[in-house]
Amino acid sequence: MDWKEFEDIARNAIQKELGCTLSNDTLDITGKSKNFDLVNESRRIVGDIKYYSMTKGGNIPSAKFSTLNEYAWLMQRLEKSTKHKWKKVFVIGTDKSLVEKYIETYGKWLDDIEIYYCSKSGKISRMARIQAFR
Repeated sequence: MDWKEFEDIARNAIQKELGCTLSNDTLDITGKSKNFDLVNESRRIVGDIKYYSMTKGGNIPSAKFSTLNEYAWLMQRLEKSTKHKWKKVFVIGTDKSLVEKYIETYGKWLDDIEIYYCSKSGKISRMARIQAFR
């Protein structure tokens, strides 16, 4: 399965979970445009889909974690920029252990971002609502 196939599966799964349509769209964050995989402006939902796995050697994939942290920061900045509360989500697939390790490592930094794991078959499960880790 390639990234695009997974993105379609994950988008369908999270749309069913949240009960709304989510599109790939660009949002303005303090004068700078940023593209997100999951946007519903009227319901103020923003998020991204990542198709990630641990490294072959089992090491923490620091570059992937850095990218997740960048998107988390951007979603948090979106709220400050728009002065509105947004529902913020990540949908991550391929390797559930990566999702668990990411939450364990960075959960306290992520405010109220909801993190979902999506299998290749489209089964989705919420792994964390980060506020619980504070």
